Amino acid sequence: MLENVRNLVSHDKGNTFRIIRSHLESLGYKVYAKVLNALDFGVPQKRERIIIVGFIDNVLFTFPEPVPLAERKSLSDVLERDVDEKYYVKDRIRESRLMRLKDPDYPRPYISHENMAGSITPHHYSSCLRAGASANYILINDERRPTEREMLRLQGFPEDFKVVVPYGKLKHQTGNSVAVPVIKAVASRMIQALKNYDKSDNVLMEKDVLLAKEALDNIIRKSRVHLYKPIQIGEILYHARVHGDIDLDDLESYRNASKRWRDMVTQVLLGRTCSSSARFQDDLFNENAVPPRIIKILAEENNRTGGAVEAYIYSRFTNKHTQLASALARLNRSTRENFDVKSFIDGFWNEPGLKRSLDKVYEIVVYALFSTLVEALRLKVEVSVDASRIDVLREFGDFAEKIMCLNIETPVHSHAARVYRVGVTNAADRGLDMYSNWGPAIQIKHLSLDEELAESIVSGIASDRIVIVCKDAEKGVILSLLTQIGWKSRIQSIVTERDLIEWYDMALRGRYADSLGDILLEKMRSEMSREFPSLDDVPDIIKSRGYDDIDMTGWTPA
Repeated sequence: MLENVRNLVSHDKGNTFRIIRSHLESLGYKVYAKVLNALDFGVPQKRERIIIVGFIDNVLFTFPEPVPLAERKSLSDVLERDVDEKYYVKDRIRESRLMRLKDPDYPRPYISHENMAGSITPHHYSSCLRAGASANYILINDERRPTEREMLRLQGFPEDFKVVVPYGKLKHQTGNSVAVPVIKAVASRMIQALKNYDKSDNVLMEKDVLLAKEALDNIIRKSRVHLYKPIQIGEILYHARVHGDIDLDDLESYRNASKRWRDMVTQVLLGRTCSSSARFQDDLFNENAVPPRIIKILAEENNRTGGAVEAYIYSRFTNKHTQLASALARLNRSTRENFDVKSFIDGFWNEPGLKRSLDKVYEIVVYALFSTLVEALRLKVEVSVDASRIDVLREFGDFAEKIMCLNIETPVHSHAARVYRVGVTNAADRGLDMYSNWGPAIQIKHLSLDEELAESIVSGIASDRIVIVCKDAEKGVILSLLTQIGWKSRIQSIVTERDLIEWYDMALRGRYADSLGDILLEKMRSEMSREFPSLDDVPDIIKSRGYDDIDMTGWTPA
């Protein structure tokens, strides 16, 4: 694997790169090349580099796809909090940069970059780290230089990487380094390509099969632990292989039938069926997902291998649920003395198979706390009729009694306040999350926001009082975006992850821990069990198909 600046591709009108490629090919290498950006692989640094991969044999290889937005670190994730004064620039430098800043109201934190013309541009990511750049080439919030650890984080180095050289040398080293996640992702693809080549006795998967597998892997990667869409594909392949009751050239022969097959299986596996909208379910067959031509390729490969593609899908399902069972077991073992909500959330973030379900986990964390505290406060909601409107109440007495529990004799009704979890958010992170019976709707957003998503939080909900729960780093972004679109007045309050951590600690180990702690944890356990049914053993429906006996050469889960 070779790495260089992206301009290598266009240098001397492309002649330089052509010579390099030609020389590698003359040495017997099959060469692949692509420009990759570190921003697309989980670190907040725009670093575009040409990656050249070569194999001495005729190995089929494809470059890794960008990681999902939810898996990418934000700038706040890499910045240190307590920073020594030595990293701060002089006042005259800070004032000079702020005067030239293109957008003075840009939400913090940001990293600004000074270009050749002296213009200062802020971003929520770092521009490319450079070995020979000036001391103030990039500044955080236009007030300080990045620390040694922050520069290492921007390049994706692990936290245990030791700093053993002075600041200037480390700045030079990180500027000359590669972005670790990019190289790791490419190297993993190279290893997998070699495994596919070696394990198949030099009979490679055809290029279209490799592309079909990528499409399937993308669907699996984007799915929550229920894996409804991958299971639907698996059932299409199973019926085509075993029953032969569908026409792979005719989508309508299996579009609706495959939903029934999927639900029959998931009812056994999970005790539930898919409740997403018909439109969302049909997205499976879109061109950017797994269209019929891709399903046909998968089916042909599945038939050739005696069911290896089906076995692959269900092995990914059981792997995800094994990870989930481990996470739930840790929760069940926790006590109010040792439970740490931040570690619990991070446990899902750090498990590749569980990241896609993090939004649901976050929702449960919020619901368990809010409902516990509302009940502990014994909050009451009172509904009453204004004395001047008694005549209207008398006219619509039947309506008032049935709908509002009010009548002429009892024009006031009181009941316990409650928080309700709707649980209808979908893969696009839209829809109502929670609501209260005393007014505000509650939106929980653990994913990074853009203007479209921020707008959907407000426009998609008919409420003039909205509480948003979000990561600490997103608060400023949300306020800025909602101010821009003129809907800030509809936001009652913004609760951050830091607030949640503090409130959890108070409920579990504070003054009222004896009356709150166990109830809070039990609510979490109950909601997690409802949302994520666990598998105690491989279900009979999978065992009966003999997937354990199928040769999965080329289809072994990574």
